[in-house]
This record gives sequence, structure tokens and C-alpha cells, in this order.
Amino acid sequence: MWQRPEPMQFHWNGASIDARPGDSIAAALTAAGVRKLGAGCTGQDRAMFCGMGVCQDCAVQVDGQVGQLACMTKVRPGMDVRAQDDLTTAPAHWDGNAALPRAVKVDVAVIGAGPAGLRAALLLVGSGARVLVLDERDATGGQYFKPRSDGFRHGTPKDAQHRAGDALRASVTAAGVEVVHGQTVWHARGGRGFTLRSHGADGDLSITARAVLLATGGYEIPAVVPGWTGSNVLSIGGAQTLVRRYGVLPPGPVLVAGQGPLGWQLADEILRLGGQVAAVVERAALRRPGAVLSAAMQSPGLIAAGLGQRLRFARAGVPVLTGWELAGISEDGAIVQPVAGGATRTIRARTVCIGAGFAPQMELARLMGAELVAGKGHGWPVPRRDEDGTTSVPGLWIAGDAGGMGGAPAAEAQGALAGAAIARFLGLRPPAVSAAPLHRAQRFQSALWALFDAPPPKPPADSAMVCRCEAVTAGALRRCIAEGARDPGALKRETRMGMGRCQGRYCLPVALRLLADAEQPQSPERLFAPQLPAKPVSVSALGIEKPEWGGHRESAPAARPGSPPDTPLHQDSADLVVIGGGITGISAALFAGRQGANVTVLERGWLNAEASGGNAGSLHLQLLSWDFGQKAVGGGDLQLRTLPLQQESIALWAELEHQLGADFEMTTSGGLMVAETEAQIPFLEQKAQSEARFGITTEIIGPDRLRQIAPGISPRMVAAAWCPGEGKINPLAASRALVAEARAQGVCFEEQAPVTGIARAGDGYEITTPRGTVRAKRIVIAAGGWASQLGRMLGADIPVKGAPLQMVVTERTAPVLPCLVAHADRHLTMKQTRAGTVLIGGAWTAETGPGGQSRVLPESLEGNLWVAARTVPAVGGLRVLRSWAAMNIDIDGAPLIGPLPGHPGVTVAATANGYTLGPLMGREVAQAALNGTMRQDIAAFTFERFN
Repeated sequence: MWQRPEPMQFHWNGASIDARPGDSIAAALTAAGVRKLGAGCTGQDRAMFCGMGVCQDCAVQVDGQVGQLACMTKVRPGMDVRAQDDLTTAPAHWDGNAALPRAVKVDVAVIGAGPAGLRAALLLVGSGARVLVLDERDATGGQYFKPRSDGFRHGTPKDAQHRAGDALRASVTAAGVEVVHGQTVWHARGGRGFTLRSHGADGDLSITARAVLLATGGYEIPAVVPGWTGSNVLSIGGAQTLVRRYGVLPPGPVLVAGQGPLGWQLADEILRLGGQVAAVVERAALRRPGAVLSAAMQSPGLIAAGLGQRLRFARAGVPVLTGWELAGISEDGAIVQPVAGGATRTIRARTVCIGAGFAPQMELARLMGAELVAGKGHGWPVPRRDEDGTTSVPGLWIAGDAGGMGGAPAAEAQGALAGAAIARFLGLRPPAVSAAPLHRAQRFQSALWALFDAPPPKPPADSAMVCRCEAVTAGALRRCIAEGARDPGALKRETRMGMGRCQGRYCLPVALRLLADAEQPQSPERLFAPQLPAKPVSVSALGIEKPEWGGHRESAPAARPGSPPDTPLHQDSADLVVIGGGITGISAALFAGRQGANVTVLERGWLNAEASGGNAGSLHLQLLSWDFGQKAVGGGDLQLRTLPLQQESIALWAELEHQLGADFEMTTSGGLMVAETEAQIPFLEQKAQSEARFGITTEIIGPDRLRQIAPGISPRMVAAAWCPGEGKINPLAASRALVAEARAQGVCFEEQAPVTGIARAGDGYEITTPRGTVRAKRIVIAAGGWASQLGRMLGADIPVKGAPLQMVVTERTAPVLPCLVAHADRHLTMKQTRAGTVLIGGAWTAETGPGGQSRVLPESLEGNLWVAARTVPAVGGLRVLRSWAAMNIDIDGAPLIGPLPGHPGVTVAATANGYTLGPLMGREVAQAALNGTMRQDIAAFTFERFN
């Protein structure tokens, strides 16, 4: 006999709310009629959407901690939950040391406790392997076999799907499989074995494994129509989680719109629990009786279930519109239209549930270097794998929907095959596993999707929101593509698409569609670079103190993945060829163009995409702690002599912003370098005295003045050096404006044009690329960490080394940092952007990966975050959204500018402090290249100092 579970209470914005045992916050609030959970970057409502931690739009404040996902967080009695406004909610303070992760060594790490992962784990444990299964959820089963919560609200019997999930869980428990719930794997890397790092409420893990199976499943891609980001809209899977896991009905009547059987199942389950369904809108016309027969031959039970659903819809008077699709959503319901075209129709509904297909969760696969290929039919990249889940990375397997959608029966079958293959890899003797169940499941899926086949969705309307995190519309993306954006990275830099909490999971598929529509199809390597953390993780979970060091750690820059296009260069001769499309090269081209020169810029990848686009946009005027005193390269004299140039370049930035009528998001808000102990104050005093000799105003201030300027600075900081002339700028906005102005001056920018050779040709040079050759009398080498490679093409030594460095960005928050912040004895730079995010850097070392991409080291991430939270404790209460690495350069702590000895007409410009100095370096190298003249105060930074 079913008994209604006793409720418990928690608080929502101060009001008492009932919940049932096992409820997620989102389930309890939905049952209580609460939808809006917070406000986003433009004040738009945020609410639960996906129900599985993908969209991150249900972030709320729990017991003072921001960024907690309502759909993934269980209610506890007395819990204090509050709405989170991304721009006004202040984070809790934390400035400790994260607990060291528990070290675990296993034969196999299985990530994902759904059908594929559990079936593989059962076979591996039975074969004698030591296995650890990790999953984000609080119960095994994955999205398909999610169990009913203890407080499930209805007494209806469990269906066959629930019973099958219970049986699988019982088998896992009986076999002694170790499953750790609530673990978010944020780092994964291969090599000699695999290293994984995960974060969970019950403790973090550091895992080493001989083999890894990724069984992370997939996620729904939404139907991108006007209104899809409203608080009355759920994904079909999100609504199904409410219904199947908690017995919570979305406010009805409910309209379900999608393509495929998942929406039909949801509508049927709502009816079974007594809910109201306004309509089922199905994109497929369902007019292929041959496909029905074929599917029935493979799985007659599932086809019978589908026919039963159709009958129950008819009895309940639920309209089923086949061959129709969503056109828009409002607060009152949805606008639908025939897929083939025709008049629209409005259907009233309080909740609209949507879906437009699935994509694999492959962030961890990409972090581990798995090769991607275009998926069948949809073209969305998927990991390349064999039938048993074997990938291009030795020791890495991918099973189930994490490698492409195939359904739960196929996932279970492939999990068994993968488990057997991994056991053999480990030298064990697993039982024989037949591929017949996988083939049968695949035949059923083929027949099913032949039945549910439909034309591709129409392109999204310009007003449709593509990136819900950053409020970027399809129209904004189309304008960028029309203006020359040619890959997802360019769209990201131009619009902030993909910079939010979901890390591009929703907007990237749509961006790829828009690029393809504009005849710019993308190969898999053009996706956003894989980054840490794989999902947002709190600073307080990651920050661990690391030892300090002096100088810069060097790395030889490698080639980037991908191949240049076949299109020839736009011109075969120029007065000046600038090699390098970072801020120095862009500025050089701009100022040379203003002098009337015919300029071509050759960029190996994309403009502003390396150090210039990957930096934090600090406009430094005082020296950083590692550029003065004992830590400084060469004693720091050259660094001091650079300061007047930095001051002049900051003024030039302001002048350019005014001239161009552009918004660089530039402010001169000052900068603090804080001292944590009395012993660090003499260092600041000596630094300030030295800077004053070069005309830089730096004042040593005490704790009271320090907290007047920046109240969020930790009370443990006892003094600071205050430099009012420092500031910040948005490198993406500023570089974009300079490129536009350079183009207006006639500059020709050639992206994806790596230089493969430079040779003398008469009184000039021939510069060779895979897309053709350009002749020019003069060359400017402004290629950052790649400058030395170009020098070798001429037989010259350019003493510029690569130094990959990392940056970290948090989620948006209330104002906590009014100015730049650095530390007197630690590697740290930090600032808050206009968007509200906090950018954290400080020359922490990254590395060059085997594929040529600079990539973040987890040790650097941890150390950088520890210093940041120790300095500004509010940062410790935020979540890290992403980190990235870019190839900075190291010379001797100072810029290098001037003619390349022995090579007339070749001029070099390079600087580690590139964004501050970029426009000045560009202006002066253009002058040197075209007119052969250099200012006297720049002469100290030529090649002569190396003789």
C-alpha cells in the first residue's frame, strides 16, 4: 500500500516551502509553483530547463553559496535557498585551502553510471578488474534508468523501464561495483595511463587509471525559436526528470514539441499522473508503414507501446499534430506551423516542452585527445570509435550515447562489448560477449528514425536567442559571419557566444549550422578548444597553495591542428608584409596603412586568437612582482626602462578609442599591488622609488586607504602600492575595432596563411604560404612565440621564446573588484570585467599539448585560484567557468624592436607585455620598416643589446 511521504520544509527567499524526501530544489520549487530562479546577464529570467546540469540556468544561492544547480542539489531540511541575480548577488567569502583530493588508483575508471557504464562495470568486476564508477547524479541509472525518489508523489505502479533500472542497480550492488555519486569530473588527461580529477560534496578525488571508459551519455539540443529561453519552457528530458523521478507535474496544460518518441513518452506519462496535455507537436509526418513494420520486427514491445500512447492521446482528447513544428513561444503558449510551410497556429499552454535532437557529452573525450569525425546524418562531430568503443587514444573507450546517440539498449550492449575489450587490454580473461544485441538495437534505431524522419529544421529567426547564457541572437551571429567571422572561435570572440555557464553546449551546434548555411562548413578541429574545468567548479574546491618561482617557464610553440583552405591569397605583392595577426601586427598594419603603404598581413591561424586574444586586457603601468628585484630576469633594469613606453601606449589606446569612435571597454581605474606581511612592504617601497625615476606615480598606502579603494581585499593584506594610471581594456573589442580601421585603410588580412618559407628575391623577399606567395620589399615579423621559427627561415637567430600562460574566468557576480589587483610576493593579476566576470591570471605556466594547442595545467589552475581567493575572498565563493592557455613570449623581460641584423628590410617587434604595448609597438615598427627611423628612447630595445 502506497503511503504519501511526509513533507519537510526549506526556505525559498525567506518563505517556507514543502519538499518530499529525495527532492531536488528544482522539483520542490516546481511543485510549489515557483519557476523563476534568478536573473541573467540582461536581467532576463533564469529557470530550470534541462534538468541534468547542462544548461546551468537553474543556478541559485544555497546557504550563502552561489552557483548551486537547483536541478542537481537535494533539498535538506531547513536549507536556505535564494534566487541568484547574476549581476547583483554577492558570493560567500572563502580564502582557505581546498581539501586535498583523495588519491585513488584503479584499473579502470568508468565515468557515467547509466546503462553503458553500469553494464561495462559489471563485466569488468566479474573479470577481476578494480573498477571505480563516477557519476554526477545522486543515484545510478543515468537519464534513462533514473529511479523514483523516496518522496515520489504518486502511487502509480512502476513501469517496465523503472523495473529494468531497478534490476540493473540490484545487479551492480550485488556484484560489489564501487560507485561514487555526486562527482563532477573536471580534468582528464592521458599519457602513461590516465589522470582524472573530480569534485564532489563528499570530497574530491584524484584518480589514476590504466584505462578509462567514458559513458557520459548525451544531452538534448533545444529547438531555437523566439521565446525558447522563457521560464515556462523545459527541455523534454528536463520535464521527464520531474515526472519520472519525483512525480512532479509541470504546470498544465503542457505542450510537447519535438521529433521522436521521447516527447510522446513524456506526454503519456503526464497523462498517467493526472496532468493536462495541450497537444503533441511532432515534426515527422509518420507516413512510412514500412518503417513501422521494420521497427516492430526488431522490438515489437516498443512499437506496441507507441501505438498504445497514440490510443491514450485519442481517448484523452489530446491533439497530435504530425508534420508540424514550433515557430515561437510566448508566455501563453506556442506558435506552431507545418514543417512543409503554411499558416501558423497558436496553442495555449502554461508549459512548453521542447527538443530538437541530441549531442554527445564529449568534453572529457576531447580533453584526452580523442579524434573526432562528422556524425552520420546531422554532421555534428562525434568521437571516432569502433564497435566495442575503442577510440584513437590507447586505453580510452567510449560507450553509449557519449559517442553518438543510439538509445539505451544499444548503450547497454556496447557497454558490455567495451567492458570485454578493456578486460582484454588489461590482460584479463572476460567472458565472450556477442555483438548481436548491439546490431539488433542499431537496426531498431535505424527503422525508428526512418519512421520519425523529417526535413532539417528551418534556420532560426534573427530574433531567436542562440546563446541563452550571454543573450546572443541568431541575427547577431549572422551579422558577424557577414562581416568575416569564419569559425566558432571568431564568433565567440566577437559576440561572447559560448562564454557562459553552459560553456557553449547549446549555442555551438546552432553556430555550426549558421556557418554552414553561409558556406563555411567546419571541420572538427575548429570547435572551441577543450578547456578546464570540463564543467563549472567552485574556486573553493580547486584552490590549493603551490610554490612560487622566478622568471618564465619556456616552451617551444608547435603547429596548430587543421589545414589551410584552398583559396589563393588575395594579392601576390605588397609594399609591406606583416607576419602575425596579434595586436602588434594589427597595429603595425594599421599605422603602415595610414602612411599609404600597401600592406598584407599573414596570420597562421585567426586574427587576435593567440596571446592577444587570450590575455586579460590589463593595462599595466607598475611592474609586476616577478619583474622587479630578485625574481626579475636580468635584474629588472630593462623592465624599468619599459615603463615610460607603457605609459605612452596606454595614452595611445585612449587616443585610438576616441579617434575610431569605438568602445574598447577601457577604463583607467588604477591598480593595487598588495602586501600580505610587513616584510613585503620594503619591496613595494623600493619598487615605487625605482618606478618614480622613470616618471611613474606609485603610492604606498596602508590598510585603511587600501580598503577604501577596494573593500573586497582580504583583511590579511596590510599595505599596497597604488598606481592610479593603470587600467583595463577588452582585447576582443579593441582588436576588432583596429582591424576594421586597418581594412578601411586598405590593409589585406589573410587568415589561415602560415608562412612556410622566406627567401631573398632581388631587392625584396618572397614569403611563401600553402595558399600562395607574396613578394614585398619589407617584412615585419610580429609573430610572438613563433618569431624564432621565422628567423630560422632566414638563417637568423631571433631570441624570442614561447611561454604558454593560462587565464581563468569566473561566473558573473556583483561588483567585487573596482581596479586591477596584483600581489607583492605571488603570481597574480586580477580584475573584474564589464560583464561582471572575474579574470584571474599572473603568468602561471601552461604547456604545449601533443596536438599543438596550449593547454592549462591543473596544478597551475589550483595555485592561481588559491592566490586569487586569498587576496579577494569573495572570489573564493564563485565558480570557475573556464580557463584557457595562450602562447605568450619570453625574451629578457623587455620588448624587442628593430631591424633584423644582416637582413635589410626585415624588422622585428615582440613583447611579452603585448596588449599594453601593442599599439605603440605597432606604430613604431611600422615607422622603422617604412622609413628606416627609430626613436632614441627605443634604441635600447633593439638587437644590439644581445651582442
